[in-house]
This record gives sequence, C-alpha cells and structure tokens, in this order.
Amino acid sequence: MALIQKGISVILALCFVMMTASAVYAQTDAETKNAVIMKGFYDEVVNQGKMDMFDSFFADNFVEHEMLPPDLPRNKQGVKQLFTMLRQAFPDLKFTVNDMVSHGDKVWTYITISGTQNGPFMDMPASGKKISIQGFDIVRFVNGKAVEHWGLTDDMTMMTQLGAIPPPEEKKK
Repeated sequence: MALIQKGISVILALCFVMMTASAVYAQTDAETKNAVIMKGFYDEVVNQGKMDMFDSFFADNFVEHEMLPPDLPRNKQGVKQLFTMLRQAFPDLKFTVNDMVSHGDKVWTYITISGTQNGPFMDMPASGKKISIQGFDIVRFVNGKAVEHWGLTDDMTMMTQLGAIPPPEEKKK
C-alpha cells in the first residue's frame, strides 16, 4: 500500500511539474511573439517606411502615453500621423534596437533613432542635418497587437542637432 501511495505521489508531482512547465512555456512563447512583433514594427513601418502595414501592429483601442505634438490625438491615428510626419521629414529614419526585454504582456526596448532631415519638421525647413538620439519604448500587447505605449525620446539632443536650439554651454573650469 505504501508503494502505491508513493507511486501516486510521484505521478502527481510529475503532473504538477509538467503543468507548471507548460504554463511557463506558454508565457515565454507569448513574450517571444510580442518581441518579434515589436521588431517587425521597427523593421517594416519605421525603417522601411511601409505605412500601409501600420494598422496591422496596433489595436483599434490603442492608447499613447508618450507626449505627442499638441495637434495629434493620443491614439492609434495620432501615432500613425506622427510616423507619417517623421518619415516625410526623415526619409531615411531608422530605429536600431540596442536592447529588448519581453516580460509578461510588455516589451521594453532601448533604441537609437537616426535619420537625415530632408523634409520640413515641426515648422523647420529641411536642413540636411543628421540626428542620432536615444529612446526607450514600452509597449503592452494583447492578442498580438499593441494596446498601450509609454516612451521617452531625447528630444533636446535632436533639437540641438537640428540647430533649433543652441547647444548647452560647457562649464568653464
């Protein structure tokens, strides 16, 4: 009888381990898929300018938490308008992924944003000047679509590189 109880205990323990491993695998699989979707957005929409693919990455109820220009709504349409404007101003716009972490339903990305201003941008005529700035994106996904975004971009450095604001003065020693 003790041998049977021991056997049942081992079987139950194995079942628990297999169920736990299965749940962890499912979560890891979803995290991997979200990271692949994020990389796809950077590659297809941002780097290659395929704006016709934009809607396939975003849910209709998408919410933008990062500051946008004042005339743009903080939703899917506003972000689409922003990227259309950026691609027109910086035809060679590129987001380079420096680091990416996927955890749960969120993907965190540290990026370098680069491009050449060959079109008007925020009331500035085309300058031919290059930018290279850093940024962070956090995107929450549901069913393979972005539903929320938080981000920070080094706008001060970009405006300095474009000549819109003077560079900060160096402290004299």
